[in-house]
Amino acid sequence: MRYAIYVPSFGASLGDPSVLVSLGVAAEEAGWDGFFLWDHVVVPGEALVADVWVTLGAVAARTSSIRVGPMVTSLGRRRPWKVALEASTLQRLSGGRLVLGVGAGVPQDFEPFGERVSRARALSEGVELLRALLSGAEVEHRGEVFEVSGVRFAPVDVPIWVGGNWPRETPFRAAEHAAGVVPATFGQEGLVVLSPADAARLKSDFVSSGGPADGDVTIWGGAALPTEVAEYEAAGVTWMLTDGGAQSIDDLHAFIAAGPPSGA
Repeated sequence: MRYAIYVPSFGASLGDPSVLVSLGVAAEEAGWDGFFLWDHVVVPGEALVADVWVTLGAVAARTSSIRVGPMVTSLGRRRPWKVALEASTLQRLSGGRLVLGVGAGVPQDFEPFGERVSRARALSEGVELLRALLSGAEVEHRGEVFEVSGVRFAPVDVPIWVGGNWPRETPFRAAEHAAGVVPATFGQEGLVVLSPADAARLKSDFVSSGGPADGDVTIWGGAALPTEVAEYEAAGVTWMLTDGGAQSIDDLHAFIAAGPPSGA
């Protein structure tokens, strides 16, 4: 099992990129396996939002081993070619530590700017296009949403995790082009921690959607990470994400400094 810190990039404190960089550095020092950030352009009620790609570039420059990435970025909003350039750059800067989470995105990042793209179609088509752009081959693509002609990027291997609301959105879109899955399950109070049995169903849905049987399965582990690690591993879970439930930056720093669960 691998454990990652997973925090938003907006608000009075977490919207400050220097704060996020300090958290990423602290996470590596404490032995966490990953440092992942939410990716939004606009957050209702929050004027201070940090750009995830700029921030993760700074984290990558200050660390040497921890995995980093956006969880998740929308291919309809950022466009696959822009994401390909950002991902290629960050993967080279980090020495191969990027994990790229992609999803359909949320209306708040589209509607204020007059965007009318189908978010679901942009994800399905965008992941395939993104993989082609990162392959190093010359890309000719004419799809329902995107069109690319005569473009060649340097080849860079980037693992892609596809997101989606589970179990509402199955099968997982673009699973056949993914290296893993990073779903979101919501209850009345926010993200829900899946049971090992639900995690096994999640993996089955991912694989039946075309995902690799040995792919990463990533779940939200809650503020207090579950202790049934063996049961989750048997269900196919490879990563657990947490924000520690911290109510302040000092609390979050203390949680991160304590490190992941023993034996991780």
